[in-house]
Amino acid sequence: MNKRFFIALGFTFFFCSAHAQFDTAFAKASIRRCADSLVSGFKTKNWELFTRYSYPALIGSLGGKDDFMKYIAMMFSEIPDSAWKQYEPGRILQVIKTGGDLQTVIELKSVLEWQGNRISTVTHLIGESWDGGLFWTFFDCGDDRTSALLIKPDLSEQLMIPAKIEKAEPISSQPKTKNYP
Repeated sequence: MNKRFFIALGFTFFFCSAHAQFDTAFAKASIRRCADSLVSGFKTKNWELFTRYSYPALIGSLGGKDDFMKYIAMMFSEIPDSAWKQYEPGRILQVIKTGGDLQTVIELKSVLEWQGNRISTVTHLIGESWDGGLFWTFFDCGDDRTSALLIKPDLSEQLMIPAKIEKAEPISSQPKTKNYP
């Protein structure tokens, strides 16, 4: 009798644990899919697509969907498409479940070569899902918790926003050669 009880208890624990891991895996797959769509909208200047995956409160703070799309288009209008050497989501650093939503921090990696400089950046997007992790919207708070709280006042205290990593260097017009004696 005791042996059956412990076997049943073991199976119950195993399946409960497996379910929790599945939920995180499902959320991460959805985060990746939605972040890829956000980035695709940016790279193709499809501001409608970009806006669909942008955080609604941020869109509202800039006057609504149309004004947000005009603002984004204006901000990036002078940078040629060829200047972006990389613009893609990186690692998903955290997924937090709160009372009413799921929240995440995901890296955004970019390399911009423009006006004689190469700027490599790793910044962090904050994402939120209200539907159990299926659909996500994102915003960049400039890696500043105070700014993030202005956009999302109920940001989880557990969410850690790493510092932005940025490296700027001039682009050399001549390839480096070795000096031989």
